[in-house]
Amino acid sequence: MKVTVLGAGAVGATVGGLLKLYDPTVDVLLFGRGEHSRRLQQAGRVVLNGAWGTRSVPIHASDDVQDVAGSDYVLVTVKSQGTQKAIEMAAPYLGDAVVISLQNGINQQVLGRYVRPDRLLMGLTAMNMAVLEPGVVSLRRKGVTVIGPCSDDVSPEVLNAAVNLLRKARLPMFPERSILGAQYNKVLLNTMGYASVLSNSNFITDGILYRPWRRALALPLLDEGFATLRRAGIPLGRTPGLSDVFRFRNLLRFFGLPGVSPVVRLLLSRVLRPRPLIYSIYPDLIRGRKTEIEYVNGEIVRLAQQHGGSAPFNALVVDMVHELEGQAEVQWFAHDDVIGRFEALR
Repeated sequence: MKVTVLGAGAVGATVGGLLKLYDPTVDVLLFGRGEHSRRLQQAGRVVLNGAWGTRSVPIHASDDVQDVAGSDYVLVTVKSQGTQKAIEMAAPYLGDAVVISLQNGINQQVLGRYVRPDRLLMGLTAMNMAVLEPGVVSLRRKGVTVIGPCSDDVSPEVLNAAVNLLRKARLPMFPERSILGAQYNKVLLNTMGYASVLSNSNFITDGILYRPWRRALALPLLDEGFATLRRAGIPLGRTPGLSDVFRFRNLLRFFGLPGVSPVVRLLLSRVLRPRPLIYSIYPDLIRGRKTEIEYVNGEIVRLAQQHGGSAPFNALVVDMVHELEGQAEVQWFAHDDVIGRFEALR
């Protein structure tokens, strides 16, 4: 069994590394570019940090796309803005491999140009990973991963085999036949998370538990997303656990009850001290790169315009992220200034 991870950054290196850790018989190849990939190649191993402690896992890594050849499964974990280039480059070497996307955006249209419909699976994950330093990745939140087919061409056997394979990584994996609605579920959650990056804020303590931020950003972004999907006729799917956007909306309403937010915020900051969530646009902004904001908040803007509406709150997130992109040293917006700019839209 050969599994290639196409774009082995935080998500790919973590899933691939755990798969190799718990089933050494699987031949896992981490394909990537940049300093992280170079360190993986030099060391011949990936260092995994998580609830299990620290594990150093021997693994193959490469930046030669020809090494994708012979794969039984190809796990696509590149940032959404890199999907076209990555799959176009890998396409001549895919053969009969089952391709599984674990990305934030809605990328099936791009992937479908190069992958047979009966071999393409889309997924989403509520796990939160980060590259701590080149060659070292951290699983910061062990959320649920959902995988499903883009079309009826995918047989139940192909879907179940892919889910069972990834379950070898000892992560919660579930099949989902109606994957598009589940993907948009994750997109709506990320519209709020990406907004918290504007001021380099903790999404929990400085975001949803802070009443002015919750009222000015979180709830309007979420309401706008729900309205856009209704207008587009796209039914939202449900996902297991608190990563489900419907449960999350109820949680925001609960936080709005008198006295709840300060108590929860105090408990989290002083007692539980959870690791802050790191969203994918954060390291790109730090490095002065283009982000995938157009595939998350920008996806809601595009969908609203396509169906005769608008999404001004999501559009403002997109515009502000673009202001931060490409800076030699990113100058984050002040927290109160972000709140003020969004309040002005109401």
